[in-house]
Amino acid sequence: MFLSWMASWCHERRGSVARFDGGHTRNPPAELGICAALLAIGLLGGPAGAYDEMTVEKPASIVGVVKFSGTVPPPQRYRVTMGANPEYCRAIADADGNIVAPQVRVSALQELADVVVFLQEVEKGKPVPRDGPRVTVEQCRFGPRVVTGTIGQLLGVSMKDTIVHQIRGWEMVGKSRIPSFFSSGLNPGAEQAFPLHIKRSSILQLSCDQHRFMEGWVLITANPYATVTNEQGRFELTDIPPGTHTIGAWHPVLGYQEGTVTLTAGHQTTMTLTLTPPAAK
Repeated sequence: MFLSWMASWCHERRGSVARFDGGHTRNPPAELGICAALLAIGLLGGPAGAYDEMTVEKPASIVGVVKFSGTVPPPQRYRVTMGANPEYCRAIADADGNIVAPQVRVSALQELADVVVFLQEVEKGKPVPRDGPRVTVEQCRFGPRVVTGTIGQLLGVSMKDTIVHQIRGWEMVGKSRIPSFFSSGLNPGAEQAFPLHIKRSSILQLSCDQHRFMEGWVLITANPYATVTNEQGRFELTDIPPGTHTIGAWHPVLGYQEGTVTLTAGHQTTMTLTLTPPAAK
């Protein structure tokens, strides 16, 4: 019942068609990030089929860059005294004792980091990597801030800090958070693994009970054709079955954009995608 209602709600709010270099895009408002991610894994609009691994004959590939357009949203600021262990976490604070947490990282050339670029509805293709995404807790921060993994992989969380962090994972459903996992505290140098599965959302937020400025994100996909842009906004997807695919780009603050791309066997396609702040759409 819930998924049926969410499907109707999301489809009513899909955006109009525009152009970007390499295909067509739809630019829904930021509130549709959750809808887009759910659609990508098949939870909305019909059940997702199992992903089958195979050897891809004459595979195609995509290389590209994600650009930012508009005014960069201001970072969030927290007083270092707002969390536990202020003396320890002060290492990442500014001269005024504020922890500055950028929400959108843009280079001087308007290249956008921390964007998950992924292919939707690919039912068979290259093998899913044995190793899942890894996040390190160091100096009261999650790093990388954004990762992606495939259903069935393990999310590794390793601890480098010498203070206690109680880590939680939350499935994001609209503005609500549904508990996914909890770690009561890892010793320095220890690591804990959490299976990536989906109950109601493919967007997973990471948080710490002691330090509310700590935030990380995981986008869970149904196939291994997903990656995260680097500081220059670059991405690459390889070993793709030729044909026409839907490609999505998701950012935890800027939301979601999708488009279509047609790939030729044995060829590489270059793409440029652009994301804008919600107010500018």
